[in-house]
Amino acid sequence: MKLSRSRRVVFSAAVAVLCVLSVSMASSQTLHRFGQSVQPIYEGFERNSDGTYTMWFGYLNRNYDETPNIPVGINNSFQVAEGVKTAGPIDQSLILGDSGPLDRGQPTYFYPRRQQFAFGIQVQPEFVGKELVWSVTHNGETRTAVGTLEREHIWAVDEGVWGANRGRGTSGRTEIEYANQPPAVRMVGVERQLSANIGRPLTLRAFASDDGLPGPYERGRRRVMESLPNNLPTVGGGIGRNSPKSQSVVNYIDADETGLALTWIMYRAPGQVHFDSSVTALTATGEETMTTATFSQPGTYVLRAYADDGAYTRSAEVTVEVR
Repeated sequence: MKLSRSRRVVFSAAVAVLCVLSVSMASSQTLHRFGQSVQPIYEGFERNSDGTYTMWFGYLNRNYDETPNIPVGINNSFQVAEGVKTAGPIDQSLILGDSGPLDRGQPTYFYPRRQQFAFGIQVQPEFVGKELVWSVTHNGETRTAVGTLEREHIWAVDEGVWGANRGRGTSGRTEIEYANQPPAVRMVGVERQLSANIGRPLTLRAFASDDGLPGPYERGRRRVMESLPNNLPTVGGGIGRNSPKSQSVVNYIDADETGLALTWIMYRAPGQVHFDSSVTALTATGEETMTTATFSQPGTYVLRAYADDGAYTRSAEVTVEVR
């Protein structure tokens, strides 16, 4: 069928619009491997039995490949404020004169993408009414997270919130799961510090146990995510997962088989660390696991072992001086 000139013009215009839309959609799906910021995230707080609180933080490294090392200091610090209402640039007049240490145990090595409940900070009941502000500057951008003990209906976390924030979802929870207690983990054969040499494997041992809740999870019940149309790159040295909620290095899926898993990670690291085995499924009644770590360059490293029962995580750490 031959098109009239007017119809050809309309048809060409329609094709042009479709092309513009396609380019626009493609650009909106750009995946940045390098050059983006690191966003600290406040997960919420837990009440402890002794009356104290634990304030939990995580982060989103917006890069898919870049794993910055940001030492504690002006570019990676905590401050105490009073009267901060929203995250973003902080009014410095709200920062208290006695703000406490810049170092609150935060990571300095940032894995790609979303890492949930990376660390907790214990505070006294008197902290109510104040804010704990974590600031991270990377690639020329400063991002903040504001931790508060106010608005308990929003920021108090329990097993359900842990599961939801980690990507497990909120459906299908039972009263048994509400009774779930966090796992326990400790280093074996070391108090706090070890020494190692570059290129020579260092043996690490940890013991983890759990109450058996929520227990093993049938892997087939999990929804399999469709591949993104733009070929999502492999993340963090082998984590090819689409959703930011499932890109965590300490991933709840690893606990599916037995109900308990242990994951070794770099927490503070001036160089790279190769773990012979970074994730191990364990029996919930308690089991010791071993791995080796090989270091790429000298410096002070902090390595963590995270016990994960599929909902909660808890960690133990060891400092390694590498020569």
